[in-house]
Amino acid sequence: MLLVHEIGLRSLNHRSVPAHALRRRRKMWRSYAGIFLVVLSIVSPLEYWSMEYFWVHMLQHVTVMLAAPALYVGGAPWIPLLHALPVSFRRRVLRHIFLRPQRHPLRRFMSWLMHPWTGIVIFNIVMIIWMIPKIFDPVMAHMDLHVTLMLSSFFLSGLLFWVQFIPSHPIRITLSPFARVGALAITNVVMTIIAMAISFFTNGPLYTFGIAMPGMASMAMPMTTLNRFADQQIGAAILWVCGDFWCYPAIVTTIHRYIRSDRENSSGVFDRVLGGRHRDEPVDLRTPHEILGRTPPPR
Repeated sequence: MLLVHEIGLRSLNHRSVPAHALRRRRKMWRSYAGIFLVVLSIVSPLEYWSMEYFWVHMLQHVTVMLAAPALYVGGAPWIPLLHALPVSFRRRVLRHIFLRPQRHPLRRFMSWLMHPWTGIVIFNIVMIIWMIPKIFDPVMAHMDLHVTLMLSSFFLSGLLFWVQFIPSHPIRITLSPFARVGALAITNVVMTIIAMAISFFTNGPLYTFGIAMPGMASMAMPMTTLNRFADQQIGAAILWVCGDFWCYPAIVTTIHRYIRSDRENSSGVFDRVLGGRHRDEPVDLRTPHEILGRTPPPR
């Protein structure tokens, strides 16, 4: 995966001025960090112990669904990925799909998939579905299914989610700032409800792990020393706290960017809402009597 990105990046930077190439290279390090987090969560002991402890699985959940996609999107890897494709393929296939007058079915599908609310809804649905015990337990019984189904859906839905909030050229953010704040808040509420459902609203463990699950005995994993219900409570706390850690900074960043762009564009929305004025608006230095056309009374 890194090789594909690097091929496209080198091809693109070869045609760019050094300053643009250096800036693009620095941004791509964010995408590489996101890929590194995903790979680390799969090939490190984190994957091994996530099959045994629920709280470790929740750490992996947050890493693959929130942290890694956010870093990957922030690096804006889309143009380098396109340049990794052969020139003949780009000219024939991609032009046929995206540039011809009639909308290709794949183009219509991509348009629907990249719609802001599509990504946000998919992200929340994926998060809810994988917390249902009857769906969660059979997949967690097999490491290959855990990686190919669960973790891959976490990462892909995270990409669809974060491109609606993090600038990632050439994808444009089309949601209004107020809609972005609302979407972030709603997603955080969903995560909080899930955490409450598996902690406060249950009297016992909802999930099974390790050797208690079919297909895991061959892995020779040690017996769990942590109480299953306590394990579940810790995992719920991780989901709850990490949800707040990513949500509120994202909301503050969205509002800050909007205020900055509002001032740069002189639209003055926040100034009008707060009863202020534009910074380019001239200050009226006349006295009230001069404004009304009256002469001031003698002192």
